[in-house]
Amino acid sequence: MSNIIVEKLYKSFTSGNEELSILSDLSFEIETNTKVILTGNSGSGKSTLLNLISGMDNITSGKIIVDNHNVHSLDENSLSLFRSQSIGLIFQFHYLLKDFTALENVMMPAFMTGVNKLDAVNRAKDLIREIGLENRMNHFPSQLSGGERQRIAVVRSLINDPGIILADEPTGNLDELNSKKVEELLFELVTNHGKTLFLVTHDMDLTKRGDIHLKLENGKLSSL
Repeated sequence: MSNIIVEKLYKSFTSGNEELSILSDLSFEIETNTKVILTGNSGSGKSTLLNLISGMDNITSGKIIVDNHNVHSLDENSLSLFRSQSIGLIFQFHYLLKDFTALENVMMPAFMTGVNKLDAVNRAKDLIREIGLENRMNHFPSQLSGGERQRIAVVRSLINDPGIILADEPTGNLDELNSKKVEELLFELVTNHGKTLFLVTHDMDLTKRGDIHLKLENGKLSSL
């Protein structure tokens, strides 16, 4: 069973009278529980591809099926539900809400999808304990280190038990020591929780940890 199916995907932008092609005729399938590492030069379209898979950006043509959802045929309500239940997103910056504790930040996506507050809190506590930050649950983002904030962001992506984790340069804003900690944590969690991982990175060392290494170059995709 494939978690992600991309068929004849094109993405372009219009600039004045010129059409700029970003992604051209991409087709691939990613099976469940696969760890995919996507590399490519800056501006090659890596983040754009991730945004298209998540439905945060619109395709020009083609088809993207994620977790049995034809992403770009969904209406706004269905797309919102898909994003909250089927995928977990991790970015280069943690995007934690500064006025909420670590615990509240992790439980919030579950609470917003209708999970009752006690269940959402208990689920968040379990995830935070799993990464060894139980003594930081009630700290605000400003009271956490950069590495701790990103680790909290990682478990937040798991709170709704999505099948797929999309990670865009998740260690790109950290020093080497914290990058390694977050890297180890991310791969351990997606393995233990049985998730498909689609990871965008400039770090070539990370390619050794994936099942598949894809490279974007001049809008085309190659498997390495």
